[in-house]
Amino acid sequence: MSRKTVAVANAGDAGIPRPVSPEEYFEQRFRDMVRPGDLVLDAGCGSGKYSARVGSDARDCKVACLDNFESVHHNSILDYRVCGNVNELPFGDASFDLVYARWLVEHLENPGVALREFHRVLKTGGRLALFTTNLLHYYGAGARVTPQWFHVWFNCRVRGFEEVDIFPTYYRANTRWRIQKVLRDVGFSASRIEISLVEGSSSVLGFNFVLHGLGRAYEQVVNRFETLNSFRMNLIAIARKD
Repeated sequence: MSRKTVAVANAGDAGIPRPVSPEEYFEQRFRDMVRPGDLVLDAGCGSGKYSARVGSDARDCKVACLDNFESVHHNSILDYRVCGNVNELPFGDASFDLVYARWLVEHLENPGVALREFHRVLKTGGRLALFTTNLLHYYGAGARVTPQWFHVWFNCRVRGFEEVDIFPTYYRANTRWRIQKVLRDVGFSASRIEISLVEGSSSVLGFNFVLHGLGRAYEQVVNRFETLNSFRMNLIAIARKD
């Protein structure tokens, strides 16, 4: 997505525009959560394209990356590399200070299982940071109802992605209400869950002039009216373990 202003739907700062993309906003939120000496789990990190970057202020912080594909061993960005399944994390209870998952939730067939594992491996006071696509946005809704072969074709031929980076999607915890419920069900207190919704660029529709224009209009409307914030493109969930 291109760099641009997004509006954030969030307790205390609803509607405040920020001159950043949704991804940049999420990364800044994540970096603000990291403390010196933290051990961070990057769940579903792949080969490193969307890996967690803790920033220069996080002294003595270590990041372990986990993915169930062998490409994880080619991730040279992080400190430790583990090939494993998010549904059965190969770590003991209370092992990590922070769990980071960017572009993972939409790929989980059973999100409650993985999120319960995240809760288990977090220490008391540990933090969880999730970034995913909102199912109520036209992008998420379209992806939900189209087959995998179309995802591969569209993302490779139209958007220029590599086929190795295209994975099946399920969107089973991808609305504000659904992710809140799943997080509560796995053990996070409702008062310790924070949900933000941010609208991104309509560049995904850039292949067609008319569709791109409609996307720009949609973007302006959902950013202007807070009553429509649930229809913004990306969902950010922050949860803290009691």
